[in-house]
Amino acid sequence: GTREDFLIPSACLNSTVSGLISRTVLRADLVGPEDFHGAKFYRELADTDVSGHFLDTVAAHFDEVVDAVDAEVKELLAADRAPTWEGWAAVERISEEYGIHDVNLVKPGVGETTRVLLRRVPWKILAKRGAGADLEHIRLLAEQRGVPVEEVDELPYSCVGLIHPKYTRGATGADGKAVESQ
Repeated sequence: GTREDFLIPSACLNSTVSGLISRTVLRADLVGPEDFHGAKFYRELADTDVSGHFLDTVAAHFDEVVDAVDAEVKELLAADRAPTWEGWAAVERISEEYGIHDVNLVKPGVGETTRVLLRRVPWKILAKRGAGADLEHIRLLAEQRGVPVEEVDELPYSCVGLIHPKYTRGATGADGKAVESQ
Protein backbone atom coordinates (compact mmCIF):
# COMPACT_ATOMS: atom_id res chain seq x y z
CA GLY A 1 0.00 0.00 0.00
CA THR A 2 0.94 3.61 -0.45
CA ARG A 3 -0.34 6.93 0.73
CA GLU A 4 -0.89 8.02 -2.84
CA ASP A 5 -4.38 8.14 -4.29
CA PHE A 6 -4.46 6.80 -7.83
CA LEU A 7 -6.80 4.68 -9.88
CA ILE A 8 -5.95 1.02 -10.13
CA PRO A 9 -7.69 -0.88 -12.95
CA SER A 10 -9.51 -3.34 -10.71
CA ALA A 11 -11.37 -0.43 -9.10
CA CYS A 12 -13.43 0.09 -12.23
CA LEU A 13 -13.30 -3.27 -14.00
CA ASN A 14 -16.17 -5.69 -13.73
CA SER A 15 -16.10 -9.34 -12.75
CA THR A 16 -15.08 -10.67 -16.17
CA VAL A 17 -11.74 -8.94 -15.66
CA SER A 18 -11.31 -9.79 -12.00
CA GLY A 19 -11.71 -13.55 -11.92
CA LEU A 20 -15.52 -13.49 -12.04
CA ILE A 21 -15.58 -12.26 -8.45
CA SER A 22 -17.22 -9.00 -7.50
CA ARG A 23 -19.33 -7.35 -4.84
CA THR A 24 -18.46 -8.36 -1.33
CA VAL A 25 -21.42 -9.44 0.76
CA LEU A 26 -22.10 -9.43 4.46
CA ARG A 27 -25.54 -10.94 4.88
CA ALA A 28 -26.44 -13.24 7.78
CA ASP A 29 -28.17 -15.68 5.41
CA LEU A 30 -24.98 -16.07 3.34
CA VAL A 31 -22.09 -15.44 5.74
CA GLY A 32 -21.67 -16.98 9.18
CA PRO A 33 -21.13 -14.87 12.32
CA GLU A 34 -17.44 -15.85 12.52
CA ASP A 35 -16.79 -15.47 8.77
CA PHE A 36 -15.32 -12.62 6.80
CA HIS A 37 -17.29 -10.93 4.04
CA GLY A 38 -18.27 -13.22 1.20
CA ALA A 39 -18.01 -12.39 -2.49
CA LYS A 40 -20.34 -12.82 -5.42
CA PHE A 41 -19.08 -15.31 -8.03
CA TYR A 42 -20.49 -14.91 -11.55
CA ARG A 43 -20.38 -18.50 -12.85
CA GLU A 44 -22.68 -17.62 -15.75
CA LEU A 45 -20.02 -15.27 -17.17
CA ALA A 46 -17.28 -17.92 -17.37
CA ASP A 47 -17.41 -18.01 -21.18
CA THR A 48 -16.57 -14.29 -21.36
CA ASP A 49 -13.94 -14.20 -18.59
CA VAL A 50 -10.78 -12.35 -19.66
CA SER A 51 -9.10 -12.08 -16.26
CA GLY A 52 -6.22 -14.38 -17.31
CA HIS A 53 -5.60 -12.24 -20.39
CA PHE A 54 -5.71 -9.09 -18.25
CA LEU A 55 -3.14 -10.50 -15.80
CA ASP A 56 -0.87 -11.68 -18.62
CA THR A 57 -1.02 -8.23 -20.23
CA VAL A 58 -0.06 -6.51 -16.98
CA ALA A 59 2.66 -9.06 -16.14
CA ALA A 60 4.22 -8.57 -19.60
CA HIS A 61 5.29 -5.09 -18.46
CA PHE A 62 6.96 -6.13 -15.19
CA ASP A 63 10.50 -6.17 -16.65
CA GLU A 64 10.04 -2.57 -17.82
CA VAL A 65 9.33 -1.30 -14.32
CA VAL A 66 11.26 -3.61 -11.99
CA ASP A 67 14.07 -1.10 -11.30
CA ALA A 68 11.65 1.76 -10.62
CA VAL A 69 9.57 -0.46 -8.32
CA ASP A 70 12.66 -1.59 -6.39
CA ALA A 71 13.72 2.04 -5.87
CA GLU A 72 10.22 3.02 -4.74
CA VAL A 73 10.01 0.08 -2.32
CA LYS A 74 13.35 1.04 -0.73
CA GLU A 75 12.13 4.61 -0.31
CA LEU A 76 8.84 3.47 1.20
CA LEU A 77 10.53 1.06 3.60
CA ALA A 78 12.80 3.87 4.82
CA ALA A 79 9.91 6.28 5.37
CA ASP A 80 7.81 6.69 8.48
CA ARG A 81 4.86 4.37 7.90
CA ALA A 82 3.09 4.95 11.21
CA PRO A 83 -0.64 5.33 10.60
CA THR A 84 -1.92 8.89 10.90
CA TRP A 85 -5.64 8.05 10.58
CA GLU A 86 -5.97 11.28 8.59
CA GLY A 87 -8.09 9.52 5.96
CA TRP A 88 -10.54 8.03 8.46
CA ALA A 89 -10.85 11.37 10.23
CA ALA A 90 -11.72 12.97 6.89
CA VAL A 91 -14.42 10.35 6.21
CA GLU A 92 -15.99 10.97 9.63
CA ARG A 93 -15.78 14.75 9.19
CA ILE A 94 -17.33 14.66 5.71
CA SER A 95 -20.12 12.39 6.92
CA GLU A 96 -21.09 14.95 9.56
CA GLU A 97 -20.39 18.14 7.56
CA TYR A 98 -22.58 17.01 4.68
CA GLY A 99 -25.36 15.72 6.92
CA ILE A 100 -24.98 12.12 5.80
CA HIS A 101 -24.37 10.64 9.27
CA ASP A 102 -23.23 7.30 7.82
CA VAL A 103 -19.55 6.73 7.04
CA ASN A 104 -20.52 3.83 4.75
CA LEU A 105 -21.91 6.36 2.26
CA VAL A 106 -18.61 8.28 2.08
CA LYS A 107 -16.29 6.56 -0.40
CA PRO A 108 -12.77 8.01 -0.32
CA GLY A 109 -10.22 7.79 -3.09
CA VAL A 110 -10.31 7.85 -6.85
CA GLY A 111 -11.08 4.13 -7.13
CA GLU A 112 -14.05 4.22 -4.77
CA THR A 113 -15.29 7.47 -6.31
CA THR A 114 -15.17 5.81 -9.73
CA ARG A 115 -17.24 2.91 -8.36
CA VAL A 116 -19.77 5.33 -6.87
CA LEU A 117 -20.25 6.95 -10.27
CA LEU A 118 -20.44 3.64 -12.13
CA ARG A 119 -22.51 1.51 -9.77
CA ARG A 120 -24.25 3.51 -7.07
CA VAL A 121 -26.65 6.46 -6.69
CA PRO A 122 -24.13 9.29 -6.48
CA TRP A 123 -25.01 12.48 -4.66
CA LYS A 124 -21.88 14.63 -4.86
CA ILE A 125 -18.21 14.33 -5.66
CA LEU A 126 -15.64 16.17 -3.58
CA ALA A 127 -12.45 16.84 -5.57
CA LYS A 128 -9.22 18.08 -4.05
CA ARG A 129 -8.59 21.56 -5.38
CA GLY A 130 -5.90 21.40 -8.05
CA ALA A 131 -6.16 17.62 -8.64
CA GLY A 132 -6.21 18.38 -12.37
CA ALA A 133 -5.95 15.79 -15.12
CA ASP A 134 -5.84 12.85 -12.69
CA LEU A 135 -9.57 13.30 -12.22
CA GLU A 136 -10.63 13.79 -15.85
CA HIS A 137 -12.55 10.51 -15.89
CA ILE A 138 -14.27 11.43 -12.58
CA ARG A 139 -15.39 14.77 -13.99
CA LEU A 140 -16.62 13.12 -17.20
CA LEU A 141 -18.60 10.44 -15.35
CA ALA A 142 -20.04 13.03 -12.97
CA GLU A 143 -21.13 15.21 -15.89
CA GLN A 144 -22.73 12.22 -17.61
CA ARG A 145 -24.63 11.30 -14.45
CA GLY A 146 -25.58 14.88 -13.58
CA VAL A 147 -23.60 14.81 -10.33
CA PRO A 148 -22.05 18.02 -8.99
CA VAL A 149 -18.30 18.12 -8.41
CA GLU A 150 -17.29 20.36 -5.52
CA GLU A 151 -13.65 21.52 -5.34
CA VAL A 152 -12.46 21.44 -1.73
CA ASP A 153 -9.31 22.11 0.26
CA GLU A 154 -7.90 19.96 3.06
CA LEU A 155 -8.76 16.62 1.52
CA PRO A 156 -6.28 13.75 2.07
CA TYR A 157 -7.61 12.02 -1.06
CA SER A 158 -7.74 13.27 -4.62
CA CYS A 159 -11.51 12.87 -4.44
CA VAL A 160 -14.37 11.42 -2.41
CA GLY A 161 -17.63 10.05 -3.75
CA LEU A 162 -20.76 10.59 -1.69
CA ILE A 163 -23.55 8.07 -2.13
CA HIS A 164 -26.97 9.65 -1.95
CA PRO A 165 -28.14 9.39 1.67
CA LYS A 166 -31.88 9.31 0.83
CA TYR A 167 -32.14 6.88 -2.04
CA THR A 168 -31.28 3.34 -3.03
CA ARG A 169 -29.82 2.18 -6.31
CA GLY A 170 -33.29 2.04 -7.79
CA ALA A 171 -33.53 5.81 -7.54
CA THR A 172 -31.49 6.39 -10.68
CA GLY A 173 -33.61 7.49 -13.58
CA ALA A 174 -33.94 5.72 -16.90
CA ASP A 175 -31.24 8.05 -18.21
CA GLY A 176 -28.79 6.79 -15.54
CA LYS A 177 -28.48 10.20 -13.94
CA ALA A 178 -28.40 10.92 -10.23
CA VAL A 179 -31.52 11.80 -8.32
CA GLU A 180 -31.86 15.42 -7.23
CA SER A 181 -31.59 16.12 -3.53
CA GLN A 182 -34.87 17.12 -1.90
